[in-house]
Amino acid sequence: MNKHATALLITAVAFIFSAVSVAAHEETYKGTVMTVDAAAVRVKVIDDAAKKETPTTFGVTAKTKVFRGDKAVSFTDAHMQKDERIAVMINHDEAGHNATVIRLAVQK
Repeated sequence: MNKHATALLITAVAFIFSAVSVAAHEETYKGTVMTVDAAAVRVKVIDDAAKKETPTTFGVTAKTKVFRGDKAVSFTDAHMQKDERIAVMINHDEAGHNATVIRLAVQK
């Protein structure tokens, strides 16, 4: 009976973790900045597996959080530069291809 209860508990925990990961359809894209305007950032996304780069545009909204290193900054204060490394997180559950989080390296 004890082994059965342990197996049931493990199965329940695994189910909960799988449900949480399915509920959040977030994906992170890494690459380099191509262009920046007031409402979007165009990124040359790097696909390491396919060994190719794909230009992708990510919308920027009032909900988008921007970090330079560990410090939160506004989108305009981030001062993104062409060819700068960038990581963009999007949530596939939301409409559009809008960035939820943008991460940049600390400027030297």
